[in-house]
Amino acid sequence: MGLGSPPLEILMFDSLVITLREGVEAALIVGIILGYLKKAGREDWVRYVWWGVGTAVAVSGAAAYFLQRWEISEDAYEGWMMIVGAVFVASVVVWMMRASKGLKKEIESKISNLSIKPSRSGAWGIFAFVLLMVAREGAETAIFLGAVSLRTSELMNFMGAVLGLALAIGLGVAFFKGSVKVNLRKFFSVTSLVLLVVAVQLLVSGLHELSEAQILPSSAREMAIIGPIVNSEAFFFIAIIALCLFLVLAQKFQAGSNDPAGLSAPERRKVMATRRRERFWKIAASAVGMVVIVLISAEFVYSRVARSAAPPVPAKIIDGVVRVPVAPLQDHKLHRYEVAVGGAEVRFIAILDASDIVRVGLDACEICGTQGYYQQGQNVICRNCGSAIYIPTIGNAGGCNPIHLDYLVQDQTLIVSQAALEGAAKVFH
Repeated sequence: MGLGSPPLEILMFDSLVITLREGVEAALIVGIILGYLKKAGREDWVRYVWWGVGTAVAVSGAAAYFLQRWEISEDAYEGWMMIVGAVFVASVVVWMMRASKGLKKEIESKISNLSIKPSRSGAWGIFAFVLLMVAREGAETAIFLGAVSLRTSELMNFMGAVLGLALAIGLGVAFFKGSVKVNLRKFFSVTSLVLLVVAVQLLVSGLHELSEAQILPSSAREMAIIGPIVNSEAFFFIAIIALCLFLVLAQKFQAGSNDPAGLSAPERRKVMATRRRERFWKIAASAVGMVVIVLISAEFVYSRVARSAAPPVPAKIIDGVVRVPVAPLQDHKLHRYEVAVGGAEVRFIAILDASDIVRVGLDACEICGTQGYYQQGQNVICRNCGSAIYIPTIGNAGGCNPIHLDYLVQDQTLIVSQAALEGAAKVFH
């Protein structure tokens, strides 16, 4: 019944891409900041970066706890985090561009000391920036990992999640190591462009999330136009990764003083060892980057297939109620049902959340109408605007959440009354 239980390898792929998508931006941004500090001679500030990462992990866990325990609107949480993140990213771009001018002059004139002496507040700014960028996506990842138990399917999810995080971290490390020797002017030009792409993505996505949470005005037309743009994350991710790979791969080995000809044997070995390290990190960055691009592209194709889901399962009213067994919902996948009532074909959805609570709502929302929903990985997605629905909020009022439908669960059976379905018929006329 419903969509059925997908193969375990599909579950693992879903979780891998989810955590990869959540972590790759943060990992690359941390790599950019570390690369900047290395070139600026501010290695003493590196500890602020790692303090920010560590604090973000703790904040993500706390945010995940509160989001789940009190069912706080994840849309509003993400929306505000994205807006603030966009401001932070833009401010960091401005700061880096201003500082880079002094660094370029310093390198060109071969002055040993920095001509720019940033204040200690700059170090704490780095800390706050890293904290926000990592925590922004960390809560969703923490929620996902927190739902894992010892069941086979969830262990596969966990393995996929760990692999996704490892790939994201690997890309960040390879980028940092591979960009250390990159020309300073090229480094600032490309990384500034990367950060600007991230800022635009965060700004538009934040406005979309706040519209979905009904903090900002929204309509079906506006959501249908902005939604697909916002949710075409594959484009943003591939563009960001491609820019980072271009920066690393465009690096050329320096000639002149690094030419091993005419050097003593020890110096020649040192130069060759340096070249081997540079070549290794270029290859590593290329390999990991291409794997990430392939996975994101595959997920994009898979999401298009997921949209063309199987038709809803017909259900009948018997003795004034529709009865649906809960057992098929144990796969934690979205199940769609259709009932002929009140002169309309009323569709409703049912799914178990991470706490094994049955969540039920109409296959329609107040903003986008009767376009309905499909499942992509661990998310329920609106077909009209592409909004990802936080499963525990299904049936809650507002935003793009599925419209509320009265129901009860009794003796492992989901029961929906004929009166509730007749009341919902007007939505599908």
